[in-house]
Amino acid sequence: MRKITSFEKRRSRAGYMFLSPWIFASVFLLTYPIAYSLILSFGEMKDISGFNLSFAGIENYKEAFVIDDRFLGLLLSSLSDMLINTPMIIIFSLLVAIMLNREIKGRGLFRLVFFLPVLLGTGYVMKELLGQDVQSGSMELARGMLLPANVREYIGETVTGYVNEFFNRITLIMWKSGVQIVLALSGLQGISPNLYEASKIDGAGEWEIFWKITLPMITPILLLNAVYTIISFAFEDSNLLNYIIQQAFSENKFEYSAAIGWIYFVTVLFMLGIVFLILNPFIKRTHDNT
Repeated sequence: MRKITSFEKRRSRAGYMFLSPWIFASVFLLTYPIAYSLILSFGEMKDISGFNLSFAGIENYKEAFVIDDRFLGLLLSSLSDMLINTPMIIIFSLLVAIMLNREIKGRGLFRLVFFLPVLLGTGYVMKELLGQDVQSGSMELARGMLLPANVREYIGETVTGYVNEFFNRITLIMWKSGVQIVLALSGLQGISPNLYEASKIDGAGEWEIFWKITLPMITPILLLNAVYTIISFAFEDSNLLNYIIQQAFSENKFEYSAAIGWIYFVTVLFMLGIVFLILNPFIKRTHDNT
């Protein structure tokens, strides 16, 4: 028992050592901006040059929900995208990881293909191309190839819109699933082969093995994927995030930008809390059984 305790302490110290740069940066570099943004959200800017504030109460928050006719629409649009895309990406990444974890020819090539969008999407050249709407142009080309003009005229604009939305969603999911596939693959490789061998000896089929062994054991990775996906959609290429930046640096409404930024931040935290409440009981149950 002492050896196990000593080993866990060493692992904890190693974990804190790797986290220490992030903890240092969070405490000494992020605490003041976060606190000041919260104060700014309850204030009214009197002098932009000197950032002189006067207390305004919740007026900025009232403006967000009552006066601003764009904020709520952008907020609901961002939430709906997260609610739709997150489960689809988690399921897709898990299915692809299961296939890539099998002994198949060219497995390394397939892994590279699925992770390639991550490498391309994080590069400077690809970001510049996306800024010039190259991605939207390529999607339009793909739509023309998948739905020729005569087909679009036959099925009508409404059905064409649904089909285009479907293909856009599939393209987005495949493009955004690279990291999640790698995480799910690492989780699958961490499951002991002895569990699968013992279950097969007992006569369990593939379907039972997936529901009784694979899925419970990989639940912590699914939670990690869910958190990563929600944060990725929330703070990367978000129309609402661009609107918040526009209010601050284009309209010079820093206090209002801080208010809607905090509303957005709290909403994302609320969604993450729901994910934890849903998946945490399954993780505890798996941990207790093991």
